[in-house]
Amino acid sequence: MKGMRKAGVRTLREANRYLEQEYLPLWNSRFTVEPANPTDAHRPLGREHDLAAILSHVESRVVANDYTLRYHKKIYQIVRADIRPGLRGATVRVEAREDHRVWVRFRDRYLRVEVCGPGTRPEPAPLQKIPRTSVRPQPQRWMEGFSLKNSPPLWKVLKQESRVEVPNVEGR
Repeated sequence: MKGMRKAGVRTLREANRYLEQEYLPLWNSRFTVEPANPTDAHRPLGREHDLAAILSHVESRVVANDYTLRYHKKIYQIVRADIRPGLRGATVRVEAREDHRVWVRFRDRYLRVEVCGPGTRPEPAPLQKIPRTSVRPQPQRWMEGFSLKNSPPLWKVLKQESRVEVPNVEGR
């Protein structure tokens, strides 16, 4: 931008001319390096390379208990034949391909999915209003009248209830 301003560029045509004739030759002279080995190091794609999967937009989603997942405001149902152990609650890879199709991958396999239309999932039952009562329940007073100070010693209680010989602890 600074160079274009100094050159007095005002139109798109002048900007393109500046880039081609001044900026790119300067850039190439400063940053171009000859390779140590001129052999082409590119390798052809192998069978294991899926270019469509590599170039897709990828997100992770969690599979619900009914084997559905949500992606871009749609609900996708996993086809019954593709259900696998450990799928419920698992994280799957959702690939949005360039042809606008959605692919779902779980571990090393692709799963077939179908878009759930409106009405395929049951509507939740409406909430029922519970009438409020104006009477409050009274608090329970189960500890009322209980005092450790007024109770007899434990050895007396055990002696009375079990009629077992209890050693005289206090010398009584």
